[in-house]
Amino acid sequence: MGLPVCSRLMFLTDLVIVFAVATVVVFLFGRARVPSVVGLLVAGVLVGPYGLSLVSDVEVVETLAEIGVVVLLFTVGLEFSLSRLVVMLPLMARVGAPQILGTAAAVAALTWWYLGTLPQAVFAGLLVAMSSTAIVLKVLADRGQTAAPPGRIAVAVLLLQDLVVVAAMLAVPVLANAAGVTPPPPTATTNHGNAMHPAAPFENPLVAVAVGLGVVIAVLVVGRLVIPPLLHQVVRLRNRELFLMAIVLVCLGTAALTAQVGLSLALGAFLAGLVLSESEYGHQAFTEVLPFRDTLASLFFVSVGMLLDIRFLVAHAGLVTGIVAAIMVGKLLVTAVPAMLAGFSVRTSLLAGAAIAQVGEFSFVLGSRGQDVGLISDDDYQTFLAAAVLTMTLTPLLTLAMPGWLDRLGRTRWCAALLREPPRSESRDLVDHVVIAGFGLNGRNLATALADFGVPHVILELNPETVRRERAAGLDIHFGDCTRAAVLEHAGIERARAFVVAISDPASTRRSVRMARELAPQIRIFVRTEYLSEIDELKGLGADEVIPAEFETALSLFERVLTIYAVPEQTIDEMVDRMRLENYGFLRESPRRRPTDSPPA
Repeated sequence: MGLPVCSRLMFLTDLVIVFAVATVVVFLFGRARVPSVVGLLVAGVLVGPYGLSLVSDVEVVETLAEIGVVVLLFTVGLEFSLSRLVVMLPLMARVGAPQILGTAAAVAALTWWYLGTLPQAVFAGLLVAMSSTAIVLKVLADRGQTAAPPGRIAVAVLLLQDLVVVAAMLAVPVLANAAGVTPPPPTATTNHGNAMHPAAPFENPLVAVAVGLGVVIAVLVVGRLVIPPLLHQVVRLRNRELFLMAIVLVCLGTAALTAQVGLSLALGAFLAGLVLSESEYGHQAFTEVLPFRDTLASLFFVSVGMLLDIRFLVAHAGLVTGIVAAIMVGKLLVTAVPAMLAGFSVRTSLLAGAAIAQVGEFSFVLGSRGQDVGLISDDDYQTFLAAAVLTMTLTPLLTLAMPGWLDRLGRTRWCAALLREPPRSESRDLVDHVVIAGFGLNGRNLATALADFGVPHVILELNPETVRRERAAGLDIHFGDCTRAAVLEHAGIERARAFVVAISDPASTRRSVRMARELAPQIRIFVRTEYLSEIDELKGLGADEVIPAEFETALSLFERVLTIYAVPEQTIDEMVDRMRLENYGFLRESPRRRPTDSPPA
């Protein structure tokens, strides 16, 4: 039954060591303001077989890391939508295709003389053309730049690369034959893939690509028709554990399906997230899987660091450094130039180029397969491996420093006009909007009023029937718990002007106010509550305005009663305004403690 006790203990020990070292390194790097991704890569170097050899079973860590990438891509899909993907198709064609072809051609031309044959040079070009989906998306997500123009360009290029890598894997034996290399017969160690990118089941590249595209379309179409109704039945039970299990099933099931036809698990997970992104359950699904994403994805970066042989790097420092510089500068330019030709500004294009100026994780799989068939020697593969890991390590630092460099260049006389960012006429993300928590009577009335005046707004609601009905009617309403940070972030709380809490649960109201204030210190928070006693506590948690229902009713009665005593309407309005300004102080006092005034004549 399962692993032996000693094996389970070793596995647990390895995980403890990995997380302990990673925690310390990331903490120290964080104090030095170095991105956490770099710290995780360095931690991998330390615990790996070429470092201190602290981990006994590297394969187990790599397996968990692969699951982490799957979850990472699932959450990226949740942050997108099919409409945004359709918008990206021109970017894939105008920027992604030139980037892949340009990089492969340039590397092939530069390495032909060294490798000896054109097929080997083309293979080297394919290795370098791929970028790291996991690294780039992690960096973009950490900085909230996934939807920004540089992020959109980078994501479009990465998605196309993930599709192209299928054809690249199929092309390896063809290139080997053309180079005069006789590939060994398929065994357990040759003609292989891995969990992230299994070996393709079709020998004909055209058939494989056609089947792959068919599966992608089928997942998107069938998933949109089937998955949301099924999740609706799950949500109606109001069982959080069941909802989480259903989400995990959708993610892993779709990933496994795409893997069966030679596509990557990561691509399948992205498609699963994409299917859910436009449903009413996308916000909550994102929240539920977020802890798993951050934990497991960190293992991926550690596993990449384990690949780096420090001794080999030191022995070939000059060569590896030159290759790293050539790769990063070359990929930056070969991405930036097509982006500029596509109409993006110089600054946006350079930022996008910096984001994908590294070698990707799928290149390791491709390189290993090329090594098996003799397209690349063991020494050359080690050189490539060292350079690739270094480019992945340097990418977060490059993307962090790039805006500052461009800002300094933009202040110079000869670069000011070139690097000036044109004003953006529109944005696909809501900005300056209102986030409404709760769609009862108060939330509904507020949403109606905002719509009448053209004020953008997003609604969060936990009643699945309400969400489904109102979403079908065209409202921007989402199933989500307003007490969860990820749900509020997904609703754009940092960019919103106001947050309105119109729910009836006092405990949830307090948690949502506190969370919103932590996430968006500048936002105006309005809270509807039942009782006066909650005003001070809610204001202490960060609410700007608290409207108690019972005292608004009292004010209404107060106004109507005074009118029968012929009190002037202006006087009544002034008194009501003063009471509201004083936080209902007049009404907070007990009439037994207040002298009774004579009624006005």
